[in-house]
Amino acid sequence: MPVLRDPHQRGVGLSKPVVYFVRPGRALEGVGLMLERSGFFRRLKPKKKLGIKVHFGEAGNSNHLDPRFVQAAAIAASFHNLQPVAIETTALYRGKRQNAASHVELAKEHGFGVEHTLTPIEILDGDHGEKYYEVRLDSGQVPVARLAQGLRLYQYLINMAHFKGHFVTGFGGVLKNLSMGLAAKAGKLEMHSHSRPYVDTEQCVSCGTCVEYCPAQAINFVQYVAQIGRSCNGCGGCLAVCPQGAVRIKWNAASGTIQAKMAEYARAALKGREAFHFNFLLKVTPNCDCYPQTEKPVTPDIGVFGSEDPVACEQAAYQRVKDHIDRLYPHLGPEAVIEAAESLGIGTREYVLEKL
Repeated sequence: MPVLRDPHQRGVGLSKPVVYFVRPGRALEGVGLMLERSGFFRRLKPKKKLGIKVHFGEAGNSNHLDPRFVQAAAIAASFHNLQPVAIETTALYRGKRQNAASHVELAKEHGFGVEHTLTPIEILDGDHGEKYYEVRLDSGQVPVARLAQGLRLYQYLINMAHFKGHFVTGFGGVLKNLSMGLAAKAGKLEMHSHSRPYVDTEQCVSCGTCVEYCPAQAINFVQYVAQIGRSCNGCGGCLAVCPQGAVRIKWNAASGTIQAKMAEYARAALKGREAFHFNFLLKVTPNCDCYPQTEKPVTPDIGVFGSEDPVACEQAAYQRVKDHIDRLYPHLGPEAVIEAAESLGIGTREYVLEKL
């Protein structure tokens, strides 16, 4: 449970991480205020790139974060001579976010262009989500995490998560924004599925696009239909390049398994990095920002939580909307990802709340 403290006693005899909070009316100014109050920037070297991880929203959905929050973080970073960049990865499913070019186009349509955010946009996992690097983990769930290749250039992160419900994991917040959000397609596939991609034989028109594209040369024609063989490395690029949408995945991983893998991927993404995390409890909808339509929020806007401890930040946000999430998804155990992240040493669920 949180402990309220006197904001004038910052850092005096406290071992628990601080989670900052501002109400909706101060959300915009709260971004820079939290970053400065925490001392986050003082630990960073100037002239380095700083990735601002944000979901640009899905086509047809207007519940994504306001681009002005990215601008506020960029302005705060610029005072410390850092180079902010809005970073994202391609989506696993079909749509405008499935490849880099149309993803950037959608981001600009939603107001995330440099003229509004003061940051360029970089899609980290290549044109089709096929580029990744590996982080070896001492884990039975995820022996090797496959993160977006471009993430290697970023030692510093600002993690801006729109907290909302999710039909598979119960909710999505800072941990999901790190794990699913910074994994390449191969990593997303690993978290969601127990199997390789497969070809829907009724949809395949034998165009050969996937055969020519496959970097592992794992796809061949069998009786005029593409077939993915055992040498598939799970990069997921074929999901993006197939013009017919004939390459599919089996969404067959259970919620608890997905959450355990998400915690491992969040650990991999944070390994060797300095990061500050925001959970925006604004427009808290039943489904994630990947949903292709705008939904009605399940609760009035609550505010913004921020912390250098992602587990504490997640716990603080979840506690405020737990009843709403439990009503939406009574069959799921949404806290599993928080518990798993704490057990991995990513952070702690105990925290001190500081209202700004």
